[in-house]
Amino acid sequence: MQRNLVHVFDVTGADPALLDDDPTVRRCLDAIVRHAGMTPLGEASHRFEPQGTSVVILLAESHLAVHTWPEHGTAYVTLTTCRAPASATFTEDVRALLVVALGADDVAVRSLV
Repeated sequence: MQRNLVHVFDVTGADPALLDDDPTVRRCLDAIVRHAGMTPLGEASHRFEPQGTSVVILLAESHLAVHTWPEHGTAYVTLTTCRAPASATFTEDVRALLVVALGADDVAVRSLV
């Protein structure tokens, strides 16, 4: 029996303009999917007014989601999956990616089994 894995990335101190930029957020998600070695099947998104976005990518292995709050400089990224990511350094790679891509002061990482 396979167990579900959840990787949570709490982004703080990020650049509000980057958190509110759809292409930047989507590039981050695409990179996370590649780092995980997972298969995207589709996506849904919603843009909030006056700012912020939520995007969910449906994966063959489950889903990846992001929710941004530019007004607070924060984002919440979760990968829920039925198998471990392909890279042994997945969480650290994604943490570093989010710090750079979103101009974040910190990204706290939690992995739940």
